[in-house]
This record gives sequence, C-alpha cells and structure tokens, in this order.
Amino acid sequence: MRRVELLHTAAFRHAALHALLFLGTAVLLASAVLIEVRHFGAQQLHTTVTAMSQRLVADPDGSLDLAELTTEIAHRIRYEPNGPDYFQLRDPQGQVLIGNLPNHPLAPGWHILAMPAASDHSDSDDASAEVFVQKLANGSFLTVGRDRSQLVQLNEVLLSAFLAAGGIGAILTLLSGLLLSRSYLHRVEQVSDNASRIIAGDLGARIAIADEGDNEFGLLARSLNTMLDRIQTLMEATRQVSSDIAHDLRTPLTHLRQKLEIALQGQSNTHVLHKTIAEAITDVDAVLATFTALLSITRVEARDRQAGFTTVDLSQLLTELTGDYQPVAEERGQVLQAHIAPDISVIGDRHLLTQMFVNLIENALTHCPPHTPIELELKQRTHRVIANITDSGPGIPAAERQRVLRRFYRLDRSRATPGSGLGLALVAAITDLHGIRMQLLDHHPGLRVELLFTRTQKDCP
Repeated sequence: MRRVELLHTAAFRHAALHALLFLGTAVLLASAVLIEVRHFGAQQLHTTVTAMSQRLVADPDGSLDLAELTTEIAHRIRYEPNGPDYFQLRDPQGQVLIGNLPNHPLAPGWHILAMPAASDHSDSDDASAEVFVQKLANGSFLTVGRDRSQLVQLNEVLLSAFLAAGGIGAILTLLSGLLLSRSYLHRVEQVSDNASRIIAGDLGARIAIADEGDNEFGLLARSLNTMLDRIQTLMEATRQVSSDIAHDLRTPLTHLRQKLEIALQGQSNTHVLHKTIAEAITDVDAVLATFTALLSITRVEARDRQAGFTTVDLSQLLTELTGDYQPVAEERGQVLQAHIAPDISVIGDRHLLTQMFVNLIENALTHCPPHTPIELELKQRTHRVIANITDSGPGIPAAERQRVLRRFYRLDRSRATPGSGLGLALVAAITDLHGIRMQLLDHHPGLRVELLFTRTQKDCP
C-alpha cells in the first residue's frame, strides 16, 4: 500500500481533522492557562512589592526618619546588590540618595523597569523588574521592586510544555490515523479483491470475517456475503432456467418441425393437413403456455415488494376456490374437503394469492390417483395464519422437495403427465414476495404443503 493511498483515505482525513481540532483546543487551553498564570503571578508580585514598601515606611510614632530609611535600604542592598529585590530613594529634587536601581525618574505608581544587565538570580536574557514608586510625606520618592525573571521563565516553561504536548498529541493523532488508514485500506482491498474475483466469474468468493469483535466491518461483510449469496442463487437460477428452456422446449419444437415437414413433403389430403395443423397449434400452445408461465414468474419476482398489497379475506378466497374445484375433483373421482376458519384476513395481492392456491390445488388433483382425498385447511394460531393443502397421493421424496420449486424441474414419474414444471416455481415466487414460509412435508402417505403467513390483518398500517 503506497503512502499516497494512505493519505487519501477517509480515515486519515478524519484523523487529520481531529488533530487540527486537538491543536485548536490546546491553543485555547494554553492561552487561558497562560493568561491566568500571568495574572496570578503579577498579583503575587504586586502584593510582595507593596508589603516591602509598607514595611520600609512604617513607623510606630507615625513620623518618617529619612536617615533611618536610608540606613535600612543600605542594609538590604548590601547583601543582595543585584536583586532580586530593588530599592531606590530620591530626594524631592530627584537626586538619588541610595539604591541599586538604574537612575530612571519615574512617576508614582507601578512600572516595569528594564534592567541593563541580568541579575544573579535570573537566567533570562531580558531582565526586568516590577517596581512601585511612591511619594513620601517629606517629598522624597521611594521605589521598591522585585525581579520578574521567575514569572517570565514560568510563562516560557508553560508555553514550551503546551507546545510540546500539542505537537506530540498531533503527531500521535496523525500516526493513529495512518494506522487506521492502513487497516481500513486493507479491508477495502479485501472487498475489492473479492469483487474482482466475482467479476472474473468466481461466484463463490466471499469476504472474510475477522472476528466477532469486528462489529462494523463484520456487519458489512455479513451483509455483503448475504447479498452475494442471493446474487449467486439468482445467477445459478438464470443458468438453470436457460438450460432447462433449451432442454424442455427443444422436444416440442422438434416434433412441430417434423410434423410440418411431413405435411409439406407428403401427398396428404385435406383431412390429414387439418389434423397436422391442429396438432401443430397444440404444440405451439404448449410452448406459449410455458413462456406465459415464465413471464408470470418474472413479473412476480421483478415487482416492488408489497406494491399494491391490500387486506385479503383469505377465508372467503379459499371458500370460493373450494366451491370451484370440488366439481373438478368429483369428475376425477377424487374428494376435495375443506376446513376453513372464518374471518381470517392477510395482507397481500389477492390475484397472486389466488394463483398460488390454484396451482397447489391443481398440482394435488393432477398427481393424485382417483379416490384420493385432498384436504384444504385454514386456521389461525396467535398472530400467525396457517394454510395446509394435504393429499394422500405418492408425495415427493425428501431429497426432491427443494428441487421441485425450481423452474422446469419435474419428477421422473411426472414427465408423462402434461405440464411444464413451472407451477411450483410460480408458487415459490409468490410466497417469497409475500414473506410466506412454505414447507413441503411428508403426510404418510402423501404430501402436506404448509403455508405460514407472517403478515396478517393486524399488521396492516
């Protein structure tokens, strides 16, 4: 993975943005702290200088002895001539009487006085002192000050610490962004590699799931794998349908061509030609019926989910179908019985649900021998509706029950009966559209088709 790719990932951009936000926050915090520290240090310095000044001029009897004040100042500067404490006493004319400060005539009040040379107690190149000038009762001026280098150094140390912490934090954030970018880019490349394999024709390729703790990419991988499973199923179904169409339609079309060739080459009379044409029309109708069934399945699979769904009175629908098919069953020597609970409604497309039950009933009538009972049942269990179509015919072997739901798939014993093998495929498409869980179960003997409806009238918005 190239560094250019890492720097252009969303993860690195987010990390860089977080680094900028961190630096901005650090600058604001450092500024606030430095201002507070500077303010606090200045207050402490003012308090110290004011206390020293008050002690010098304080006298129990309230008088001011200039000679004594001079002696006290001389005593203090004797031990520390270069600070950190500074003193200066000037007469009313501004002449310096004693002190260790440069001769800078200053007005009464607070001043910051630059020192020409660094004091012994300062490591700062820019030595300065905070001084307070007051006018005494006799007209003299007393200046008291203290070195500011410690306060300046504290500000410099704090500023350096904040800059170092901010820089280290920004670097660590960017490094974490690079690591995240590398991890994310690695995962994306895995998805891209699998996509390339699928494009190349390997429909079985799937995205690896690292571990259960990998929630975000694990969820994405599972979703994509589910999508790929669905795509693979659809592609295999498409290939299977194409193969089955070529196989199942080849025979009737070949027979049709042979009949037309015989009619064209022979010396047939009008009756024979009419018969041949009628048989050809029957073969064409069978082919058209197959394509019609295929189009029906395609329309069901392609339509929008739940588009046009309404509340369907399933009890009424099955009662009507029972009335329609009981005479058909009697003509075949079969018995169609119904046990339908009243007032059961579901959410769905009435036309498609009717087609689904028609296919299942006709499938039972077609493949069951005479005198075989066929039962249609509808019942409700809590919030679920269950419909069963049961017969006592030959049934479907367990190994074949999922295959018969594919298009054109027919059991060996059913190939002699009319049909295209699309009836149950259409039923499967309709159940999938409606969210109906369909199971083909053994009835001992016979087959039981169980339909579990998950959307009842109570689920209707």
